[in-house]
Amino acid sequence: MKNSLQLSPLWMVVIFAASVFALASFAGCWYYRQSELKALNQQEQDLRSDIEQLDTWGKWTIDYVKVDKALAYLSKNKLSENTRRKLTEQIWMISRTYSIDPLLILAVVAQESHGNPNARGRMRSGAESGAMGLMQIKLETAQMMAKHFGLRVDSEADLMRPEVNVAVGTAYLIRLMGKYGSYKEALIAYNLGHSAVDRKLSRGEALPTRYYEHVISKYRKLARESFSNF
Repeated sequence: MKNSLQLSPLWMVVIFAASVFALASFAGCWYYRQSELKALNQQEQDLRSDIEQLDTWGKWTIDYVKVDKALAYLSKNKLSENTRRKLTEQIWMISRTYSIDPLLILAVVAQESHGNPNARGRMRSGAESGAMGLMQIKLETAQMMAKHFGLRVDSEADLMRPEVNVAVGTAYLIRLMGKYGSYKEALIAYNLGHSAVDRKLSRGEALPTRYYEHVISKYRKLARESFSNF
């Protein structure tokens, strides 16, 4: 006698329907879980981005305070509080835009004018060299650089304004950095003149480093002052 299990058509329909329901439920749970994981992943990425942005803002704030402290130390009573604040914001923005250390700009100011916005350069003979202001820029150089930044430098009076002097002086320094690809040669060229540096390099002659060493020394001193009380 042969036994066999036979299901009625009705039971076959019920089993098939149950299987389809189970599969649909599994697919629904899987899709919901995937959506949930995707949402959690997005939240994590957003949180990480927010933290990174806060870190960036924190660094910018610290940099601003350092510039302000270093400029206050350097200028002492040579700049009004309003002018110093404007210069702080200007140097801070330049450093962010062109990825240049703001204390290096101030180190050049320290070497060139000791923070005196009314400084006028003199040659060894005692005659005026034509270099003026905080970064000791000559009018011809200032006018050349001003064209690239939409500034107007029509006269010596314009160049003696601290914010204009620093803008064109820093622009010139950044241009020299781009030309030579190093802080050292750029700083030497800032003092000696790029034509003189080019001649020496083409002849294989050693560059004088005294000016560069003085600037770096002042940079370190300003860094110590700006980091104090942090």
